[in-house]
Amino acid sequence: MIVVEGPDGAGKTTLISHLQQDLLLPVAPRVVSKTAHAMIDLVKWVEDNLADGLQPMIFDRHRLISEPIYGPVLRETMQPGFDNMTWLYAKQQEFRSVEPFVIFCLPPFEAVWANVEEDEDNKVVREHIRTIYWLYFHAASTWKTHSSVWDYTKDQVYTYEYLLSEIEGWMSEKGIAHG
Repeated sequence: MIVVEGPDGAGKTTLISHLQQDLLLPVAPRVVSKTAHAMIDLVKWVEDNLADGLQPMIFDRHRLISEPIYGPVLRETMQPGFDNMTWLYAKQQEFRSVEPFVIFCLPPFEAVWANVEEDEDNKVVREHIRTIYWLYFHAASTWKTHSSVWDYTKDQVYTYEYLLSEIEGWMSEKGIAHG
């Protein structure tokens, strides 16, 4: 399970496309719309996802990381079920025990702002993007295992090759086959 996290405008979609092509792994279907509305029962999705264990798949965000960031900021509350702190903490601990590889996309804030400033797809998050960015920065700094920070504004060849080698090493350690 490779999870690509970060605020809107941070380069997640482009990175996922490259990873999918190079690792030959499927991308999990989206469960939340661009307007931050759940398209399915997210509590059930989390429980099913955790029951499946370590999956050879790329996730465009994982609800156990992104919902505590986006929910309170955009809706002033988390999705039903996620507001149960006992459940949320237990599921986050279970998620960490699966040992996913988490990539936090965090280019400089100015690059993120430039990407969301005029983009109609990001109008819902635009006024909150600074808060969302810093919450992801905090999440990346506190994630302890199997993670990397991706900055698409840096030298792409060296940085991407290094990231890919980190992921491939993790996949080898976990016995996950790829192309």
